[in-house]
Amino acid sequence: MKNAHLRFGWLTYARMTEKNTTHIRLRLDRFIGEVLPDPPRQAKAHFISVLGGDTQIAAVHAAIAMNEKFLVEGPDVAPIRVCLERNAQCYRGSVQLSGRKKPLRHLIGISEDFVASSTAASPSRTLLAASNTEFIWASLAHIHGLPGVPEWALWFRGQLERHKAVGMALGIGCDPVFIKGDKQQFLSYLSSGIKSGAISLPPTSGPIHWPSVSLKKLFLPVVD
Repeated sequence: MKNAHLRFGWLTYARMTEKNTTHIRLRLDRFIGEVLPDPPRQAKAHFISVLGGDTQIAAVHAAIAMNEKFLVEGPDVAPIRVCLERNAQCYRGSVQLSGRKKPLRHLIGISEDFVASSTAASPSRTLLAASNTEFIWASLAHIHGLPGVPEWALWFRGQLERHKAVGMALGIGCDPVFIKGDKQQFLSYLSSGIKSGAISLPPTSGPIHWPSVSLKKLFLPVVD
């Protein structure tokens, strides 16, 4: 985690009223968003994670509840206005750092769409926080209850690309993607693959052991 702060972005919240002016700038360690075609340079935020003091975090929490817009920027992400929109969920915590008397406050905001896609029985669009091939296949197999083995990951990624089902999302601190398709569509890919001989079922019956995915690999992905 050496020089981790260099991978962080910034979240800025500004609001002016007749009596008060609020201007807050917080460190943004994770962000996932979806660029909107209109208006330009705006995005729908799906996930934000910020660090700051008590007053700053409380202000951002209140702003999310009021559907306020923020300005986010970071490595390879030019400044863009974002909003979590209605029914966003927030989670607050503390981070104690050595040499600091008071802990930093931590806030995570998640959009209603992100929560819905994570809890639906068979979502038609899935938002994932990483784009590496093994993670995509393992996540979709788990979310949709797809039969398969880890060795099918590269072939399945090829099917997604062929059907133009992979869309890049806007990310800071991660490399998120949108996957289009539901369980029936993915099962049709697998059925065609087995019939054509492109993939094959294991020769023996028994449990399938999926490799674990560490947070380091998830949030600091390498290019496939």
